[in-house]
Amino acid sequence: MLKPGDLLRYYYLWARQAKAGEESGRKARPVCIVVRTPATPAALFLFPLTSQKPDPSRLYIAISEIECRRGGLDFPSWLVMDEYNRVRVDEAYDLVSTKPIGAFSPAFVRKIASIIKQAAEQHRLQGTVRR
Repeated sequence: MLKPGDLLRYYYLWARQAKAGEESGRKARPVCIVVRTPATPAALFLFPLTSQKPDPSRLYIAISEIECRRGGLDFPSWLVMDEYNRVRVDEAYDLVSTKPIGAFSPAFVRKIASIIKQAAEQHRLQGTVRR
């Protein structure tokens, strides 16, 4: 059973790519499951991880070395938190595997979720619904 904090490899579709008409991500990258909601239990909200420091205009958090080890990531890595892909678990064809490559600690996931909640309240999130 996938849970918040699990990291998967997924063909993430960046918002700018979706706006340009693309339908699938260009490469498999690590993503973090941050949210599973009772209202949409079959949906995964996937936030992208990158090894390139994001532009300062983006909302992101640096991943500590210990969390990188827990997540199976290279250090340094960053979690981008101003956009996400939403997919249904049973239609997540762009997942490389449903077996997590690692997981963040519960305390770190709570920190991430708090930042994302604030971003949503400030209307700073872009969601791309994948079909």
